[in-house]
Amino acid sequence: MGKASRLKAERQQVKVIREPVTETHEPTAAQDWPHGHVGVALTGKDQEECIEVTIHGVRHYLHSTTAQELSKMLSSRINEWNKTAQAAGFPGV
Repeated sequence: MGKASRLKAERQQVKVIREPVTETHEPTAAQDWPHGHVGVALTGKDQEECIEVTIHGVRHYLHSTTAQELSKMLSSRINEWNKTAQAAGFPGV
């Protein structure tokens, strides 16, 4: 293999480094609601964590205890939001 071929092969091996996603927002239009927005699955045996949560295409791998606490916190905030919405004359979720 010549020098030019080696350099081309090395350039092709360079990985693109992307900044991590630290914030997401709801899309302006629903995309395959609800599956295009959120998803939850059990992980395979090759993962240390047990639960995979996907939100707007970003995967999060959680231990079951973390997932349980997230569930509790979400339920609490949803209940709080429902009270606020209903007090303003809107239906809850």
